[in-house]
Amino acid sequence: MTIGRVLRVERASNRDGDGLRTVIFLKGCPLRCKWCSTPESQRGGFETGIVRSKCVGCGGCVSSCPNGALSLRAGRLPVGDAEKCDGCGACADVCPGKAVRIYGYDAPSEEIVREIMKDLVFYQDDGGFTLSGGEPLAQPEFALDVFKSCAELGVRGTLETCLAVPWGNVEPILPYLKSIFADVKHMSPEVHRELTGSGNARVLDNIKRIDGAYGVRLRIRFPLIPGLNDTDENIDMLAAFCKTLKDLEYVEILPYHRLGAEKYRQLGFAEPLPGVMPPRREEIMSLAGKLSSVCRVEIRAEGKLIF
Repeated sequence: MTIGRVLRVERASNRDGDGLRTVIFLKGCPLRCKWCSTPESQRGGFETGIVRSKCVGCGGCVSSCPNGALSLRAGRLPVGDAEKCDGCGACADVCPGKAVRIYGYDAPSEEIVREIMKDLVFYQDDGGFTLSGGEPLAQPEFALDVFKSCAELGVRGTLETCLAVPWGNVEPILPYLKSIFADVKHMSPEVHRELTGSGNARVLDNIKRIDGAYGVRLRIRFPLIPGLNDTDENIDMLAAFCKTLKDLEYVEILPYHRLGAEKYRQLGFAEPLPGVMPPRREEIMSLAGKLSSVCRVEIRAEGKLIF
């Protein structure tokens, strides 16, 4: 048994793999993608978020925190210090407007396995569970415990990953996976570093190693961000890379959306891409057409399959 840092558990999801799924979101990620829609998952520690529309500015959360992790901005809106927060929840308990959100809690792997198995009756038509993030492989021992324990109970899971981790974090879990969604955010190492804070050599190498291994279904996800990774050159390089993979099942295009903007405000951060808007349908279909010449393509917008 290991202890993991969990963000949340989501039930009856139809957007994180096949069929109905129980999705466990973990805390912590090695990347800092400019378009990330779950900024509350990036840091491995506990975090405090404030829903501004519900905050009455009483300051009770600030005075209740035993670690001094909260302070008032402009005399009214609380902001959190993730380095000091231990997730005790004292601030949320005293908030009269229920404006305080605590992101992250610790849970033993066996507890998460029990939560997954509660939904066993719903895992029909290829359903099951998915470990997502953040980056699940940033907690490799915990991820392995969950996947292995569930496999021994007859349920093999799905992994959503950026693969920006050592191969030693990846290989042990492959025998227990049914499928894997691997992100390819940009083919240029330099641009990938600019957009995410890290190069892509490890990501691409891990995908090549997974290809054909242990019978795992390999799916690549490409987040389509207008003006950042939608150039013809990048799409051509992505298509060429996909063509080299023997067992790639399909590429899933995820058009950019702005659903995470409010989370940045809750955490006290500036929205990183305020001027970027979702791509137009014709732009999405044009890109899909280029990739479909070398592999099967799916398009999902806000969780719904549209192509």
